[in-house]
Amino acid sequence: MNRFIEGAQIYLRAITAEDATDEYLSWINDPETTRGLATGAFPSTIEDLKKYIAEVSNGRKAIMLAICDTHNNTHIGNIKLDQFDWINRTCELGLLLGNKTYWGKGIGTEVCRLTLHHAFTKLNLRKVVLAVYANNPGAIKLYERIGFKHEGCLRKQIFCDGEYIDKYYMGIFSEELTR
Repeated sequence: MNRFIEGAQIYLRAITAEDATDEYLSWINDPETTRGLATGAFPSTIEDLKKYIAEVSNGRKAIMLAICDTHNNTHIGNIKLDQFDWINRTCELGLLLGNKTYWGKGIGTEVCRLTLHHAFTKLNLRKVVLAVYANNPGAIKLYERIGFKHEGCLRKQIFCDGEYIDKYYMGIFSEELTR
């Protein structure tokens, strides 16, 4: 596969229909993996994945990249930039690190920094925003560590595990990205 962006532990490449595998499907249908994400409330099928990949891969409304292990080429997750506002030079970031064996190894930090660097230097964006749920403290710490700032909170916005939790909005300007 063509490596679009290269890092130390991972590389990013265009996501393709061939990525709609049983392993990817297991990430989307795993409550632990999707606990802090907007997906996972309804079961997904391979056909759902193929349709989703086709939708985000066509056109210029989103950049969806497969996160792959540099050493063995394993597809371990996805990162996307979407909701582009070319007038105000902003977009939204979304991250899914689906393969749990890669959790806690700095992959999220590396992939976010690489993607943000691309957003700021290649796409000429000035700000990237994201939403993260209160039940995902690891992700919140990751985003804070690389320079994201809290910009708002929708209190008790998301129903998860029998309770309503807060949804936070965070943003980062190009000059705030830590190296």
